Amino acid sequence: MDSSIIRTAQKNDTSDLAFFLNQARYIHRHLDWRPVLEWLGAESFWILEQDHKIQGTFACPDDPPGIAWVRLFASSSQIAPDEAWVRLFQTELDRSHVYPKRILAAISLHDWFMRLLERHGWIEYQQIVTLAWDGGLPNEPRLPDGAVIRPILPEDLPEITRIDNLAFEPLWRLSLTALNHAYEQSAFATLFEVNGQIIAYQMSTATSFNAHLARLAVLPQSQGQKIGYTLVYDLLKQLDRLQVRSATVNTQHDNLASQALYQRLGFIHTDEHFPVLVYQD
Repeated sequence: MDSSIIRTAQKNDTSDLAFFLNQARYIHRHLDWRPVLEWLGAESFWILEQDHKIQGTFACPDDPPGIAWVRLFASSSQIAPDEAWVRLFQTELDRSHVYPKRILAAISLHDWFMRLLERHGWIEYQQIVTLAWDGGLPNEPRLPDGAVIRPILPEDLPEITRIDNLAFEPLWRLSLTALNHAYEQSAFATLFEVNGQIIAYQMSTATSFNAHLARLAVLPQSQGQKIGYTLVYDLLKQLDRLQVRSATVNTQHDNLASQALYQRLGFIHTDEHFPVLVYQD
């Protein structure tokens, strides 16, 4: 008799899940601003247990509402990953009728995970491509009259969220909560303001040796006016001043406008890319 159960993961599972994830044979973690165990207690976080031992786990909590990224999937050596996936994901699907317009998506960082998703009804939607900058400064732009670039302040984040959600398609939008986490982890977080109105922003992480432009958004009606270029140039100038001569950025393979912007700033394509898949019922 199968003694396994699937149950909702709770905050008091933190220690057991941390131990399980250190031992899991297969594990996928989403590229996220929040450590995966911080999602404990949220909806859509499941544990597959057998004889009171964790054998698999799956999490896809919505953030923002209606967008559910696979933030965690893991299975032990005691169960085939396909079996763990089918049982855990079906449990999630059984409650998905409550969210008829929900988008289920995943970024595959490993070949095994992409193949698993494809076997179970997921299709490739986009590719995430990576571009790199090697320290050369491009031509310096001139700030328009009334424009300033300044650090983002905590009280700016609600307006930053509004701009972010206007600039990106639903799949790529961030919630205020996610942007708070991004802001707290950013080494450089600046905005472009014209006569007191926020038009664009960027957030970047950094070490002593390199930086990563994690987020750049410009109001749609202000795009095509070199605002994004100016904001990223200011970032590169700060990096140059600190002798950080390496930076990366990710964008979608079909976002040709953003790729052209980064290339004008001296970024070049690398071989690194990651497929983005969505679930087709």
